[in-house]
Amino acid sequence: MTMLTNDSTEKLRNFREFGSEHPTMEDRRGAYISGLNEPLRIYPETNKEKNVSTAIFSAPDVSQQLRQFALTNAAIAECRAAYMPLTIAGVNDAEGFKRVHTARIVIKNYRVDVEKVRKTLKADSLEYGRKVDAEARRIVSLLDPIEAHLTHEESVYEAAKEAIRNAARLKAEAEAAAAKEAEEARIKAEQVAETERLRVERERLSAEAFRQKAEQDRIDAANRAIEIEQKRLADIESARLRKIEDERILKEAVERARIETEQRIAREAAEKAAAEKVEAFAAEAARIRADAIRPDREKLLAVAFAVNAIEIPAVSSDASDFAKRVRTVLQQAAESIRQIVAEMACNPSKSGRAHFEKVE
Repeated sequence: MTMLTNDSTEKLRNFREFGSEHPTMEDRRGAYISGLNEPLRIYPETNKEKNVSTAIFSAPDVSQQLRQFALTNAAIAECRAAYMPLTIAGVNDAEGFKRVHTARIVIKNYRVDVEKVRKTLKADSLEYGRKVDAEARRIVSLLDPIEAHLTHEESVYEAAKEAIRNAARLKAEAEAAAAKEAEEARIKAEQVAETERLRVERERLSAEAFRQKAEQDRIDAANRAIEIEQKRLADIESARLRKIEDERILKEAVERARIETEQRIAREAAEKAAAEKVEAFAAEAARIRADAIRPDREKLLAVAFAVNAIEIPAVSSDASDFAKRVRTVLQQAAESIRQIVAEMACNPSKSGRAHFEKVE
């Protein structure tokens, strides 16, 4: 088997980068086949064996290229210390504006220089990335047919093994199905035999139950006849005793009614005399109360007349509705006062009751 050599790799690099010297078929095989027992190496990595090259492109020294940004952290710190304190006092501070403007131009120039270096360095890295992607796509396009062939071979092998497994599985399933059918047939035969045995047993038990029920019905009929006769005799004795008790209760009720009537007549007479005395006492109390509060009622009625006599002054048309509402309130107030005065004649006040107590 042809192995990857330093010479064949160098030829491929010259052809890909500079278009010189066409690689031979042997060179291609030597560059991409390294044996069945060792993985193919196509990406840049640390070379552990001398005289063997496996890198296609060399990555740039990043730290060395970043030194092209000449503006150091110390220089930026000096700019911050010098320029951050700068301010413009107002529209009349021309000197302050000039200092700020000059400082801004300095910082802008630094930023533009940094951007130029960034674009220059990034252009190299973008070109490097494009070359890596193109080479990776080319290699993968050559590997895809090989992988597809091997995948197909594996699929054919797996399909054959799966067919063998399926045949064994189908045979086992058929044997299991046959065993299941035989077992189901046996169980069904046992169930039929058991069903017939239960039917015969049910018929025997039903006949026995019918015989026992007939005997029990005869016994129950005899017991009911005895109970009916016992109940008839008990009812006769109960009626006799109930008649004696009813006569006794009737005598006691008549006597109790006579006593209650006499007591009720005496109580009603006493209540009537007391009620007449209370009515007379209440009439006298009402007369005394009315006489006592007559001056107060006349005074309060005078208030009602005074409220009715209040004249509502003339107002503008815009206030006429409000004036009507005031008149309504006064009329309602006068009516309420008259109702209160009327209630004074019927419901004694605290002062009226106190006066009545003094009179008593």
